[in-house]
Amino acid sequence: MGSPLSGTRIAVIGHRSANLEGVTAAIPDAFATSIAFDENLSYEFAEFAAVVLAISAHEGAPNTLIKAWEEIAEFQVPRMILVTKIDEPEADFDEAVLIARRMFGEGVTPYLVLHDDEGKPCALIDLENLTIRDYSSGTLVIKPSDEDHRALVQEFSEEYLEAIADLDGSRFATGLFVPIIPFSHTLHLGEVELSTYLNEILER
Repeated sequence: MGSPLSGTRIAVIGHRSANLEGVTAAIPDAFATSIAFDENLSYEFAEFAAVVLAISAHEGAPNTLIKAWEEIAEFQVPRMILVTKIDEPEADFDEAVLIARRMFGEGVTPYLVLHDDEGKPCALIDLENLTIRDYSSGTLVIKPSDEDHRALVQEFSEEYLEAIADLDGSRFATGLFVPIIPFSHTLHLGEVELSTYLNEILER
């Protein structure tokens, strides 16, 4: 029998460059969070309620994470990939997504990143309902998208809707849906989305 905490234990794993401490700070207090860097992955991952793997948006991820990810996937532990530090000048969320999929063999993108006139990430567009999740004020404000935004992401939205067609509303908790989420601890961007997925674990 698992410990009383087994249903709320979250493992945050990744390379030191991915700012795991910033990720952990954004996880709701209802969870007991453990950090493991790629050089010291000694956890029994099946004992965790969920795993968050963080990779830097411009520094990528080491191959040492692949074996751990394969173990996590084998047990169908609810898991997500967080692309961190998307606010840094060299960051490329789209390229990081391609790297993650190539390394770990799975992952879908529920959100794409929008930038302001200076090229700074300021919002996400939700590919399920095409709303804008605006973080420009430092807190999340949800707004309708305009026609230009909808046209820009139409193909990505169609692909995402096809990917989730057979999954229910609490898809993350099943372990069958692996979201890749953009994240910036500095801008607080992606924090609500991270918490929303993890809270599915509490609602099972």
